[in-house]
Amino acid sequence: MGFSINPSYFKSLSPLNLLLSVGLVLFTSKQTSLKFYGSLLLIALIGFSLEVLGVKTELIFGSYFYGHALGLKALSVPLLIGVNWAILLYSTAQFSRFKNKVLNALFGSFLMVFLDFFMEQNAARFDFWYWKNNIIPLQNYIAWFIISFILNIIFQNRINQKSNLTASAFYVIEIIFFASLFFKN
Repeated sequence: MGFSINPSYFKSLSPLNLLLSVGLVLFTSKQTSLKFYGSLLLIALIGFSLEVLGVKTELIFGSYFYGHALGLKALSVPLLIGVNWAILLYSTAQFSRFKNKVLNALFGSFLMVFLDFFMEQNAARFDFWYWKNNIIPLQNYIAWFIISFILNIIFQNRINQKSNLTASAFYVIEIIFFASLFFKN
């Protein structure tokens, strides 16, 4: 509702909101393993690095650039983007609890792309990021799927050790938020 009533105020709170959400998700994870936190950190670094390469080369996701709403940037990419990759991968892993590792990775990747579809439709409105000619290329969704799949295959056993209802709720709230903004317009 806040983004509908006063978008400029609430978009300025996006970095704080993401950090608080991540803090809550991690706090409720009840994880004590350094392997878990190290894996999330590595996912964040990989995600951030791929975004830097994507912005600089346009080869991974397509031609885009970041606005200012997501806070402090390094190499033209908000630092929170890596955090976002990690928390989304962890949150989608909560829904991927099949006995087959590949099926888990496929389902988790589908959930990542499903959310990305709705995020992309709203990103420019809130100064998150912008696509060249306002066209979201299919390449972006394919890259999201492939990257998510690889990260899921590599890290799913390390980040999906314990059920975390808050992480699941985070994903569902993100879908509801971005989808409601999409359908509102």
